Amino acid sequence: MSKGEKKRRRALDAYWALQRAAALAATRVDDAVHQFGLSASQYGVLDTLLQRGPTHQQELAEALGRSKAQMTAIIDALEARGVVRRERHAVDRRFISVYLTEAGRVLLAEAAPARTDAVVALMRELSGDQKTRLVRLCRRLLRVLDPSEPPPTDEPDEPDEPDEPDEADEATAAGDASVTDRVDVDVETPTADASAADASPST
Repeated sequence: MSKGEKKRRRALDAYWALQRAAALAATRVDDAVHQFGLSASQYGVLDTLLQRGPTHQQELAEALGRSKAQMTAIIDALEARGVVRRERHAVDRRFISVYLTEAGRVLLAEAAPARTDAVVALMRELSGDQKTRLVRLCRRLLRVLDPSEPPPTDEPDEPDEPDEPDEADEATAAGDASVTDRVDVDVETPTADASAADASPST
């Protein structure tokens, strides 16, 4: 196997592991807010409004990675519960801002500790050093994916490690011919069905 192919295998394997871990971790954490009648996206809207204040509906869609139609369904469901409200701009009626209501603040205050406990329980599987390294690696990827991402201020980046396969990599490459198949297992992309699930989470 050529050096280029080994590097390609390492990249695919790392991406598959990141993708799979992120999907499963999100599912476990999101389950914590379902008991409050919230989907993950609904919780995200409430939390974003708490942090940012009144926010344009399109900005919410961009912040949470949802389409315009999906965000409309999510906010419709939240507005029906009285936890958010919409307001149109006095001049430009197309401009709609979303506000967090007092009922929304109460609901978020009830749900947030359960979600935080789920995150803490999950991350307890990693040591302190492992969590620190995970943050550094994710920040590095974030700066590649989003150039506007600010650089860390609390600690310097670790130097790049040489991209040479070690003996363990050699064994993995030789014995794991299915790695290129595993990378095709994608995290579920939000669809129209996802909008319906976000609008009506299971309790």
